[in-house]
Amino acid sequence: MSEDDHILEVCSGRAAWQVIPNEELAINLESVGAKIVAAGWTCTLENRLCHTFSGEVDLTLFPSGKLLVKTADRDAAAQIARTHLDEWLN
Repeated sequence: MSEDDHILEVCSGRAAWQVIPNEELAINLESVGAKIVAAGWTCTLENRLCHTFSGEVDLTLFPSGKLLVKTADRDAAAQIARTHLDEWLN
């Protein structure tokens, strides 16, 4: 499914969704990760390749701005995608 500013793509046997920003990004993982933590998630891994978070659903954040949302619920993934694009990446 495509939005104006991102693609929401099902993956992992329908157990997760990828949020892929349409514009090419190179984000600061620490800065965006701090916003995710402030929103209620707990950071469970930090390295140069990705940061992972546990919370209402598990998340994996990549340096490209891509976010993996580990849930089968498309609506929950879409809501997190919107927060990611509107708040966490800004």
